[in-house]
This record gives sequence, structure tokens and C-alpha cells, in this order.
Amino acid sequence: MSDAVDSLPTAVPLVDVLTAPETTLVDLVLGIPGAASRLLGLHELGRLSPHAIAQRTELGLHDAQRLLAALELGRRVHAARSRRPRRLRSPRDIARFFEPTLAPLVHEELWMAALDVHRGVRGVRMLSRGGLTATVVQQTDLLRAALEMAAASFVLCHNHPSGDPKPTYEDVDLTKAVEHAAHIVGVPLADHVIVTPAGRFSSVLRR
Repeated sequence: MSDAVDSLPTAVPLVDVLTAPETTLVDLVLGIPGAASRLLGLHELGRLSPHAIAQRTELGLHDAQRLLAALELGRRVHAARSRRPRRLRSPRDIARFFEPTLAPLVHEELWMAALDVHRGVRGVRMLSRGGLTATVVQQTDLLRAALEMAAASFVLCHNHPSGDPKPTYEDVDLTKAVEHAAHIVGVPLADHVIVTPAGRFSSVLRR
């Protein structure tokens, strides 16, 4: 019995992940001592694809994907823990509600929150995922989603990875068209807000 115990490999000392520096955490995730010294800042890493990380850091594609998976888990935990407003009464409420989901993304996404008569959130849905500069969505898809979630009204939110919250001409045109169509079907658009990685936001509807 003692011989079997003696033959077991020596236990690797555990690291306190709550206090460990980022370089140590990255090395733990990848299982490659010293790998963190070849990496960029974590904020920039989260905005790159696995192929881009592999090319810039000389990591294997599998290791780059594993690192991104760990970062994405952390982002989702942060989003789940964030204290989001239960009622979306203002552009700031809408920005606070969607920032944990949209602000870190390197591509644009358009989301909807269906509201009840008290502006409480009945449900949320991603409507479109686009490239660096634009998303593509049809008005009919927006209205169908609002009706399916039994919305009394709804809000839209999308992100500008560039960091500039100023609405584009396309943002304004889409908002005007959706506002008009939503009024006709009796489920009004309450607001359309743009969020950015730095926390800046703007309301397309109020502009």
C-alpha cells in the first residue's frame, strides 16, 4: 500500500486564482509556462479571432481557442452578475442593461428587449449579428420578434466597436422606419440605444 502511495506523482501546488496576476492565470489556462509573455493585453485578446491570436502570439490554434473560451466564460459570468435595471425607462437604463452583453464585442449585434406596460423586461432576443461596421436586419423580423414576445413596447440596442456612439445614417434610417411600422401595428418602439466598449452611449430615437 505504501509503495502505491509513494509512486503517485507529486501534487502541483495550487494557485490562489483570486489574487494571482493575469500572467499566471493565462499560463494556467493554457498549461504552457511563460505563454503569457507572448500575449497582448486581455482586453485586446478578447476582440480577436483564434486565428488572429495564433498568428500574433505564435500559439497553436487550439491553445488560442482555449484562451478565448476562458475569456468568454469570464465575460458571461460578469454579465450574469451585473446588476441590470429591471425597468428600462431611459437610455441610461437600456445602456446599463445591454452593456455587459454588447460592449466587449468586436463585431456589431442588434438586440431587442420586449417590455410590459410598466417598462419591465419581458424578454430579450438577438436580432442580427454583423461585421465591424454594420448589421443587417429586416423591419418585419423586428416586429415579428416583438409580437412573439407579447411586448407592449420594445427597445433596440446595438454596439459600435469603434467606440463612437454617434448614430450612422443607416442607424437613423432604420430607427425611423421601425418606429413608423411599430406605431402602425400598435407595439411602439420606446428607444434605440448605441453602446460602446468605453461605456459611452447615445439614443438614436432622441437624436
